[in-house]
Amino acid sequence: SDGFVLGKCGKLVGEAMSKYGDLARSCGHAQWFLQQTLREHDQSMDHPWMKMIYAQKFAIKQYAAWLAMNHAIFSALEKRAEAQELCVIHDPKLLRTSALEEDLRQLLGAEWRQEAEGMLEDSVATKKYVQDLEADVAAQPLLLVAHHFLQYNAVLSGGAYLGEMVSQKLCVPHGAPGVKFYAFEGVAKQKGPARVQRYLRDLDSMDIPEDTLQPLLTTMKRIYADTEDMMTECFDLNPVVGLAYADARSEQQASGPPALIAEADQCELSLEELHEFTGNNGGRILLSLAGELLDVSCGRDIYGPDCGYSLLAGRDATRCLATMSLDPVHLDDLAWTPETEGDREALSQWQEKLKAKYPVAGRLRAGQVMEESRKPQTDEGLRQRAVPSAAAEAAAGATDSQKCPISGKEGMGCPMSFMGIGVGKQAEASQPNDAPAAKAKAKSKSGFMAGKSLIAAVEKPKNSGESFLYKMCPVHWDDNTMKMILVVAAVSWMSGFFVGYRLRASL
Repeated sequence: SDGFVLGKCGKLVGEAMSKYGDLARSCGHAQWFLQQTLREHDQSMDHPWMKMIYAQKFAIKQYAAWLAMNHAIFSALEKRAEAQELCVIHDPKLLRTSALEEDLRQLLGAEWRQEAEGMLEDSVATKKYVQDLEADVAAQPLLLVAHHFLQYNAVLSGGAYLGEMVSQKLCVPHGAPGVKFYAFEGVAKQKGPARVQRYLRDLDSMDIPEDTLQPLLTTMKRIYADTEDMMTECFDLNPVVGLAYADARSEQQASGPPALIAEADQCELSLEELHEFTGNNGGRILLSLAGELLDVSCGRDIYGPDCGYSLLAGRDATRCLATMSLDPVHLDDLAWTPETEGDREALSQWQEKLKAKYPVAGRLRAGQVMEESRKPQTDEGLRQRAVPSAAAEAAAGATDSQKCPISGKEGMGCPMSFMGIGVGKQAEASQPNDAPAAKAKAKSKSGFMAGKSLIAAVEKPKNSGESFLYKMCPVHWDDNTMKMILVVAAVSWMSGFFVGYRLRASL
């Protein structure tokens, strides 16, 4: 009755997430922790040891040492898997110790345990991590959550790509011995993010005392530092220059900013039009972030169909990224604005990170939902489409002054204009008072979509005052009308042929 319900293990769980003061009204534990450790996360992803894995330049014994380190950590963590502090978030399917042992046996042979122990004897960073874990539990048992949160979600999310690189290096399929560490029961390949989202919801349901939030965050930052020390030890075993994470994911061999899309080739789309750019059939992939459209097509293995983050393709991802959420209900929330300093900082970091990797392709026209969404024939054709420039239109007008009273096209030699039909409309549209507006409009008709939507570019203006002769002019028939007339003509010809044949036969 006080806003609490019984959660798992009979523990009181806050329905309204009444922690963090004002922050609590807009987010939960998971979002806050992720926002506060975003820089540490990105730094660990670009560690030289991770770069070696991305580039598949690691030695087998070197990688085995990394698995041995993780085996020591997960063994220590999973001895406490049944702890009361973890009952809300832990799932037996997350356990990694058994999978790590199979991988080590595959890489090191039957005597893997002795060899792994020898590797750990030389690892100061691993010993420190295990000692810190034990000290955390002794001092404040709830700090166990920090270790559980970071370790399992690291393997579920970022580990999916690492597993792919290791699979390619070892020439074994996903989940085979040697790469079992990255395969979870019940989690299909590339579906780790969905399981992460479920974990985050479970964490949000926990009632974490306010005075333990900062100690948990401090512990998480120390875990990142200890993990980087372990990475450094692995790298130093056989140092080789690798690829940056962004370069590896986009299959580029040198770092640098993305190739810019010319302003004339940028587009302005409504939200409904954006939904078409999901990469289906090898097409273009766009997503919207803070009103800007980013072309993430080179990240097809991330955002493409059936990939880990495909739910962001063709959508406005502003709220999802700023709040570190993969909940579909947070997509396309154009009314949302950052509610906390954490939201603003996270959004700024995502903008900096994604725009350093993917080019800006235009802007999202917010607040407008088209009545009908018409998909272009091909995304590539849409990319190349350009509206004639003002200079081209002026040149066309110089060669032929005839102007269609319906479509407004010049140089067509429209018979209706000779008959005087629609001249009034034409004259009215060309009055001197409208010249500046017309000139500005002509000037804007250049570049990709000319700042207009797909619908506006192909939609015909409706004129309820059109005469019968207006509508009968073949020059103005659209594609649908032409198709309909051709079909009627074909059916009429076939019917006439059939009837004539039958009459001739009967005579």
